[in-house]
Amino acid sequence: MTVRDNAEKVRERAYYLWEQAGRPCGREHEFWAQATREIEAEDGCEEKPNENRFVAR
Repeated sequence: MTVRDNAEKVRERAYYLWEQAGRPCGREHEFWAQATREIEAEDGCEEKPNENRFVAR
């Protein structure tokens, strides 16, 4: 399993989500959590096609 440093991606996505929501106060953790889920989902989709590459048949 490859560990990726997604901190910069998450920060940028969270900021984007926060701006799209009208820059509300006190909801920083909500946007950070959503951004984290989205980035992890994207990374998971990128790795799945290669997971079965070495399956013995």
